[in-house]
Amino acid sequence: MFTLTKRQFVKLAGLSIANRVVPGYLRAEPARDASSSNKVIIVTFGGGVRYAETFAPDGLHNIPRLMELRPGGQFFKSCVNAGVLSHFNSTASILTGNWQRVDDFGFQPPASPTLFEYYRKGAGAGPTDAWAIATNKSFSTMGWGAGSDFGQPYGANVILPKQLLLEATQDIVKKRTDQGLASRENVLRQLENILNEGYEGVGWTVFKAGRQLDKHIRETLIHALTEYINGPEAPTSGDELTFFIAREVMREFSPRLMLVNFWDMDVAHWGSYSLYLQAITKTDRLTGMLWDEVQSNPHYKDKTTVLVLPELGRDGDVNAANGFLNHRSGDPSCRNMWMLALGAGVPKGETDRPVHHVDVAATAAALLGVKSGEMAGRPMRELLL
Repeated sequence: MFTLTKRQFVKLAGLSIANRVVPGYLRAEPARDASSSNKVIIVTFGGGVRYAETFAPDGLHNIPRLMELRPGGQFFKSCVNAGVLSHFNSTASILTGNWQRVDDFGFQPPASPTLFEYYRKGAGAGPTDAWAIATNKSFSTMGWGAGSDFGQPYGANVILPKQLLLEATQDIVKKRTDQGLASRENVLRQLENILNEGYEGVGWTVFKAGRQLDKHIRETLIHALTEYINGPEAPTSGDELTFFIAREVMREFSPRLMLVNFWDMDVAHWGSYSLYLQAITKTDRLTGMLWDEVQSNPHYKDKTTVLVLPELGRDGDVNAANGFLNHRSGDPSCRNMWMLALGAGVPKGETDRPVHHVDVAATAAALLGVKSGEMAGRPMRELLL
């Protein structure tokens, strides 16, 4: 019978990912040299997390790295999500500076231009200078909005590492024609579960991210991914794979603007509080590792602002015994979030002044030195001193 260990699976999946890593509109245009310019990385605690399990006194033990980093940055005690409490709309609101009300599962792009488009068009930035790397596999349309003056030519490269591995798994098994049908179907079921810890479900229908690829970028990431998955740190979850791809993009292409979406916390929908807490701690660790890369990478050190925030919260326990399961009630536990800003030019301290998710794009545009068009959000004055 054909069986694979997790390491063998990830090795094969990485090798078969060759034609899926970068979206097709990316061409062989070299990334521009922006080593002397400000850079911005937005990190979302995707899937939803409550104050109670993070910066509330009883939750601090779940986020040791953020607690370690907090004194060196600006902490916003109140960062409000006043929009639709779904994953796609919440993150799209962060990226557009306008509250979004589009399809929850990524079948529509954001209704207004994204920060990526404002940046690339305003700064004349090349196609390797803006990236969205997301564990949430419904984010394939997150790279650009529906605005006619912007759109795909100015969009970000969207990488969905976890979805790519799941698709690669199916290809691997289908090509094992030397095995019987029943055996191959059994292996397919086994492999599909390896990186499917979250609540997304293998059966979701989403747009495919892979198209005709730029040869140089494809080969660069494939080589790095193959070495990584054969090494001692082979990924065991979607978020770990997302971190690796983000780090590799930083090392190889040094973009000025990135979104990194971690999402394993949405396992909370399964009803396991312990798995939810483990995912928070994992996201905290990976966020810390991303900050370590900023500090050690000469293209980013002392010239990068990192903005870390949850895309949304989760329901409170007032009206439900296990409020952490969902995030649709609209209560304060869902809407009242936090944000931690770190890095270049960020003053140390904290503020009680409420800011909003839509303020993130306006702030990032100001940090990048580009005009942001019509946004409901406003730049956060604490970060623009």
